[in-house]
Amino acid sequence: MKACPPRPARSLRPAPGRCGGGFTLIELLAVIAVIGVLSAILVPTVGAARTAAWKSKSQVQFAQWAAAMEQFRQEYGYYPELGTNGKLATPADTIGFVRTLGGCNPDGSAVAAAADLNGNTKRIAFCAFPEADFFDPDRVGGTADFNGNELLRDGFGNTEIGLMVDRNGDGIVKSGDDGAVVAVAGVSGGAGFAPGEAELPVAGVRAGVLFYSAGRGTCQADLVLSWR
Repeated sequence: MKACPPRPARSLRPAPGRCGGGFTLIELLAVIAVIGVLSAILVPTVGAARTAAWKSKSQVQFAQWAAAMEQFRQEYGYYPELGTNGKLATPADTIGFVRTLGGCNPDGSAVAAAADLNGNTKRIAFCAFPEADFFDPDRVGGTADFNGNELLRDGFGNTEIGLMVDRNGDGIVKSGDDGAVVAVAGVSGGAGFAPGEAELPVAGVRAGVLFYSAGRGTCQADLVLSWR
């Protein structure tokens, strides 16, 4: 039987136009283009989801605070006087708010003087205030050490929070019920924003207590409202 001739050795050289199996310039540009398109799609989506989460957290906070004030009214027959000029914006506002609705100091310790409880003589905890609700401008990262400098903050980190209360007892909150509607600044500062007629109709909102903040603070539409 005739023997088969040996097969020629396979060449290990790369095919013409290729360099060791790496990307060509056109392939690299195509990959970069795809990454750019995906980033353009995903980044706004992630940003919108984050904003929605912060807004939801803020509205939950506001709902809890409003419910606490309603419970205070049911217990004592009136809404407590809280905040300064229609908003919570100072450490003193924070301490008074927490003592009144939490029945204790921001760090959880007992309030020494009954007069500092703003009428909550029974020291009832109408609402809990977790550490995440506080911002301390004197601490790195804003963590609280409860030395009296803490501020309440919403889900966006805003430390100016508007507050309106039904003082005449008609079950409706409207402009003028509890002073003028004030503007609240966002985390970026600036003049801030206040609910206008589009957010707070002249006829008012059927509620006992309203809270609001600037949200992202870039425009009027960013306002976070407890009643919407």
